[in-house]
Amino acid sequence: MTSVRPGSKVLHIRWGRLIAYLVLALLTVTFLFPYVWLISSSFKSTQAIFNPEFHLLPYDTEGNVSFVLSNYVEAFDYLDLGTVFTNTIIVCVVNTALNLFLNAMAGYAFARIPFKGRGAVFSVMLMSMMVPGTVMLIPNYIIINKLGMYDTLFALIFPYVMSVYNIFLMRQQFYAVSKELEEAAELDGAGIFRTFIVIAMPLVTPMLVVLGITTFMWNYNNFLWPLVATQSSEVFTLARSLGSLVSAGSNNVNLYPVMLAGAVIVSLPMIVVFFLLQNTLSAASAWVPSRGESCSEK
Repeated sequence: MTSVRPGSKVLHIRWGRLIAYLVLALLTVTFLFPYVWLISSSFKSTQAIFNPEFHLLPYDTEGNVSFVLSNYVEAFDYLDLGTVFTNTIIVCVVNTALNLFLNAMAGYAFARIPFKGRGAVFSVMLMSMMVPGTVMLIPNYIIINKLGMYDTLFALIFPYVMSVYNIFLMRQQFYAVSKELEEAAELDGAGIFRTFIVIAMPLVTPMLVVLGITTFMWNYNNFLWPLVATQSSEVFTLARSLGSLVSAGSNNVNLYPVMLAGAVIVSLPMIVVFFLLQNTLSAASAWVPSRGESCSEK
């Protein structure tokens, strides 16, 4: 009978951990290097960007390290940063707030309110997730045009205040939460809406936080719909304005450094948000509600 020495087992665990760390380090470098190059190139001149010799730091023609800060000044001016940043915040905040409230209400109705055909309606709604989002661009465009919302901030907000995916997640969360507190509130005379607001919503706060962050980020990064629904620079969002700068840069090589600086400016807010809320995201993702009804109940 063979035996395994404790020392060899510890050595095996250490080698396994070392390999795992090396793989993670390699992946980290792979994902971070393009962004590091982006930041570095945003401080370079056009000649330095197209220099065949690779330099991570920005150098001038004399070989000295030189940061071209005028790239960011031009990017601020071209993007009209004050206007587009305000538009972006309005669209993201309003859309996220409406999205969370309406989708949570719909999810609660599917989870708690029995009505005829509830399962069939929910199944049909889930089937709509099979339809690619780009297919809905033309119908949405026709609707907002008929309603007189074209080229306004309303056009960027209202077509996406409902999300089948968010409704599904909220419905599953409400199913998983025990009904005891809600039943106690009903006995005390609380109506269905008050029970939803005062009792049910606080119980699923972690999921609301996750959906709030992801919905905010989706609206912040959304480019295709603003490209279709807006034409005036006064209602551009950051992504739409950056797209306009990229289009201009494709025809003018001198705008390449400005285009890269604009990309850094647009990406920074979301990076800051991620680092500020990463602990909240981790805690919310690990949250497991108490078991209530079966999620398959109709």
